[in-house]
Amino acid sequence: MMEEVEKLCDRLELASLQCLNEALTSTTREGGKAAVVKQIEEINEQIRQEKEEAEARMRQATKSSEKSTSGGGGGSKNWPEDDLQLLIKAVNLFPAGTNSRWEVIANYMNLHSTTGIKRTAKDVINKAKSLQKLDPHQKDDINKKAFDKFKKEHGVVPQMDSAAPSERFEGSPLDTSPWTTEEQKLLEQALKTYPVNTPERWEKIAAAVPGRSKKDCMKRYKELVEMVKAKKAAQEQVMNATKVRK
Repeated sequence: MMEEVEKLCDRLELASLQCLNEALTSTTREGGKAAVVKQIEEINEQIRQEKEEAEARMRQATKSSEKSTSGGGGGSKNWPEDDLQLLIKAVNLFPAGTNSRWEVIANYMNLHSTTGIKRTAKDVINKAKSLQKLDPHQKDDINKKAFDKFKKEHGVVPQMDSAAPSERFEGSPLDTSPWTTEEQKLLEQALKTYPVNTPERWEKIAAAVPGRSKKDCMKRYKELVEMVKAKKAAQEQVMNATKVRK
């Protein structure tokens, strides 16, 4: 039972935990037990559905990968110049050691590509390997085009790690805009990619989240820390209330 309660605490949002805690403290022992059992059943059903959806996505991704590698035209062969430049940027943003690196790069490209072509992890790995085989002049040409595109889009020269961090987005309207699910995923991945001992850590994290500044990312991180603390406190209350009613 305690294992189920721990699962419950881990999966429920803060507001749901607080509601459950109120139910436990304001009803009879049997009523509290019934509330916990009901929540556990709902969580187990949610986990089952998520597992089925993940398996369905995996089957679909496998089919798409097989289709592309058998000459289906899409992701593995057609690489417009814009996608090449985006790939180079993604490889630099998520270096070796990044958790599920190639899946992250593929997801980043699918989010930001303007061509509409969906890439798999296998697609980006194969293309990255082919780019490595190019002669130095071809590599320089591709990198120069990516650099020129960056300047054209942002109107600035990107700062090197040893230079003062760029604050080009500071004070913009984006500072107060809500974080999207995609931005949140990129921030979480960047926090894993660049641990606390990384030089120029927050500049690199901000570079991995397009449209967000160093200040935005630091503020969001602090908000997440407070949310985690609040959730842990609520989890402890539920766990303690459950133990008391036993």
